[in-house]
Amino acid sequence: MTLNNSKIHFILLAGGNSLRFSSNTNKLLVKFKNKNLLVHNIEFIKELKFKKITLIINKLKNTNINIFGDLEVIKGGKTRSDSVKIALNKSKFKSKYVIIHDAARPLNSQKLIKNIIKNLLEKNYDCVVPYTKCSDTAIFGHNNIDREKLKLVKTPQGFIKNKISLLHNKNKIKLLTDDSQLFRNEKSKFKIKYLLNNEINLKITYKDELVSLNKLVEMNTLVGIGYDIHRIIKTNKNNLLKLGGAKIRSKVKVISHSDGDVILHAITDSILGALSQRDIGTYFPNNKKNLNRNSIDFLNYALNKMNLKKKMINNIDLMIVSEEPKINPHFKKILESISKKLNINKNSISIKATTNEKSGLIGSGDFIACWSNVSLREN
Repeated sequence: MTLNNSKIHFILLAGGNSLRFSSNTNKLLVKFKNKNLLVHNIEFIKELKFKKITLIINKLKNTNINIFGDLEVIKGGKTRSDSVKIALNKSKFKSKYVIIHDAARPLNSQKLIKNIIKNLLEKNYDCVVPYTKCSDTAIFGHNNIDREKLKLVKTPQGFIKNKISLLHNKNKIKLLTDDSQLFRNEKSKFKIKYLLNNEINLKITYKDELVSLNKLVEMNTLVGIGYDIHRIIKTNKNNLLKLGGAKIRSKVKVISHSDGDVILHAITDSILGALSQRDIGTYFPNNKKNLNRNSIDFLNYALNKMNLKKKMINNIDLMIVSEEPKINPHFKKILESISKKLNINKNSISIKATTNEKSGLIGSGDFIACWSNVSLREN
């Protein structure tokens, strides 16, 4: 299916004025899963290996789409149907099939895309329309409507390109809100597939819908705990020791098989724990290869695992326990380093430091320890 995707023209519609969302806000620039709706959609389309991608948009300011160098961008029209017509007529891409999607629908589904393509390529439908059934009571005026007869039509929709181009070019309906209507108006002439899709496919029209959707995504969280402890020795000279990837000068030296970054070790184990993986020692044992190894390698291993599972860090809480070095003088440096290495906002990181009140091995100044608690959510 991936090879076919590279030959299919994908049109992403983002030319609306967001009037029902907010009078002064472009809803496509509002964050969903830590990215604006536009970037979120484009990344998904590219992930499925589509190469012929046309973005129809009227407002380019602050969209950040310059990161997608091979994206075709065309200015849209006054109405949705105008924008689709412009895309079909002005695009440089030639193809037999086209998929059209509204950027205001961020809950994209690989399964749905594959089903649309299968019905176009293998079953030779002219028009493939995903829909959901109506589960609410539906009324017109004060009278009930038979909801079993209702179909709630969604995008993305798939078409034979030359047929939808022909229909759009002769279309006289100014306020056409759905491309499949052109086929349905002449249903006897075309082979139409209604594709039942029960996955959530909400179109963001009002601001409250996006707020609710973000809350729903954040509810799906994973939590992990990490802990690490290293022996330290006091010296008469300043040493460079690593804490959270930051280099700190201190008259203590960490004894460790690797570089001894107790913070990065704890963070790594907390991420692995949230992903139901094993600890650092399982993947990086104390052998010759890992002698004096940079702890950023361990962290990147865990982050790669996290990215493969399409998770991102929601927040992280750290507790460092040591008599020496004192953490507070280096707090900002450590915070900035962790923020950069995890690629998260500093406001999502909590760093706390304490001593062990001169008790135990840590209190005697012989050890430094760190606890890490991390929560992950959908990316």
